[in-house]
Amino acid sequence: MLSTTLCYIEKDGKILLLHRNKKKKDINHDKWIGVGGKFEPGETAEECLVREVFEETGLTLTAYEHVGVIKFYDNAGGDQDMYLFMGTDFTGEIKTDCPEGDLEWVDRDEVLSLPTWEGDHLFIEPMLAGRRNLNMTVRYENDVLVEFTDDTKPVEVHTSRLISSPHAFSTRIGGVSDGVYESLNLGMNRGDDINRVKENWRRFLYTAGIFEKEFVCGAQVHGNNVHIATYADARPAYGPGELIEADGYVTAERNLPLAIFTADCVPLLMEDPVAGVVGAIHCGWRSTVADIEGNAVKRFTELNSRPENIRAAIGPAIDVCCFEVGPEVIEAVQKLLDGKADPFVAVKDNGKFMLDLRAVVRARLIALGLKPENIERCGGCTMCNPSLYYSHRYSDGARGSLAAVISKA
Repeated sequence: MLSTTLCYIEKDGKILLLHRNKKKKDINHDKWIGVGGKFEPGETAEECLVREVFEETGLTLTAYEHVGVIKFYDNAGGDQDMYLFMGTDFTGEIKTDCPEGDLEWVDRDEVLSLPTWEGDHLFIEPMLAGRRNLNMTVRYENDVLVEFTDDTKPVEVHTSRLISSPHAFSTRIGGVSDGVYESLNLGMNRGDDINRVKENWRRFLYTAGIFEKEFVCGAQVHGNNVHIATYADARPAYGPGELIEADGYVTAERNLPLAIFTADCVPLLMEDPVAGVVGAIHCGWRSTVADIEGNAVKRFTELNSRPENIRAAIGPAIDVCCFEVGPEVIEAVQKLLDGKADPFVAVKDNGKFMLDLRAVVRARLIALGLKPENIERCGGCTMCNPSLYYSHRYSDGARGSLAAVISKA
């Protein structure tokens, strides 16, 4: 998808509009719209917004609000994702020689009465009414509006009553992605549109109470490496630099979000409020039988934490009802738990077994010194609830990714 921005700047009850009347071959000729344009390679929506506003108006935006994403499909003019913003403060003076048309401040109540595209009314009206995080689709055929859908939903997450630091386990609800990625896909290597994933991350982090744009994540390899993270490890979604090869992170740094990805494996968030340490651990069965939980607790203790002070939240994952495994997995789990895994295993007639991996993670944490009352289970079975979660097994790999994030405040 082509990605563009559009901004409506407000000041003293008036909205800055561009009357597109200078280019004869302008598809927007004689219409009144906001200001914006196409992303340049590598730009974020915010970077494109600030650059385009300055180029068209001479103003430098110093404050703005994300309004949402409007997906345009047009058999004549091409398809685009338009990232919509409201500008709320700026510096500079409006230029008088805008090559696109005439810039004018218009009374808020008159904006919808001026000539513009029919579909523009469908997002301008809710924008002026204060709605945010829109997710809308507008379809034209030969410049005639033929379809409109409003798929806007609030981001849904799971949180733990035990953890006080900002945190969340994602669901698939509340983003802007389509198709198999619908809608809050947070996976950065699944084939989804880059800018849509960035927008999903913005919405997810904000819902979790995390306002940093950069976070720690890496290449998960179903191993047991747990990395002590520093600010040097932080990166935005699709940020530059090599990925850390690790399946878990812990840190004592403030305002340094840690994130891991899942789509059936167990996400584990940890916090020691006494020592001021947090962690995010990807606990697939391979990582678990390799004792990634033990390495996580070890990293906590290296940062002056004590196991009895650690709080743990075990997020949504494939549960015993759906997680069929072979005897080699059960053998490895029995070894991890010193032969005490029987309560978490059900035998099937076909020689396979059903495994409660979340219960195994909990049992291992207790064996490592965590108090049972300091461990909470959040969310449901990913495979049983495909409308709420991404599940690798349910979708045969055609999916987006969930994420779990935590940040020491």
